[in-house]
This record gives sequence, C-alpha cells and structure tokens, in this order.
Amino acid sequence: MLDGAQDALRALTAENEVFITTAAMEFPNSLQYKWEWLQDHFDFLDPLNFVFCGDKSIINADFLIDDNARHFKHFIGRGIVFDAPHNANVTGYPRLKHWNDAGACWTI
Repeated sequence: MLDGAQDALRALTAENEVFITTAAMEFPNSLQYKWEWLQDHFDFLDPLNFVFCGDKSIINADFLIDDNARHFKHFIGRGIVFDAPHNANVTGYPRLKHWNDAGACWTI
C-alpha cells in the first residue's frame, strides 16, 4: 500500500464524500481480491462508496485521482494524475506525487 494513503483518505473523508473507484471489470478475477484488500486497509470507508467498474467516467464527482490518465477522457470533473513511473510522460493534468499532498488537490 502506498505510504500515507490511509491518513490522507481519513482526512479527506472528514470533509468530503469519497468514492473508491477501481476498474475491476477489466480483470474480473481481481474483484474479490480488491474487495478484501479495501476492507482490510480502508475499513473506515463506507463500502457502499466502493465502485467496481470498467469506465470511471460513470462517477459524477469533482475530482478523480488516478495513475492512469485514460480514465479522465470522459470524466466530467477534474482529473489528477497520481505520480508513477508508467505515467511520467503524461502531461495536461495536475500531478499528485504523494498522498500527504492530497488535501492540496482541491486548490489545484
């Protein structure tokens, strides 16, 4: 798990409604594993806010933090790229380098 993710999501949920979206439908065999992992590591989040989908644009939200910018193509809110080696060349979106900085996303 990424360092700081639990603390960041606890802080974000204090003042925001947070949904966890995962493109589990691309890899259906991962669904059970992802559900259990979310329950184990983010038990403070409402499981009704876990969205297992293929196309994240179905989420009507202000922000979407994701390591894959393809999910921003049809998303109506603001996409924020979570920094990773595989997206180092992605431009055109604000970039979140560490979960400790997640609170600053709302001012990007």
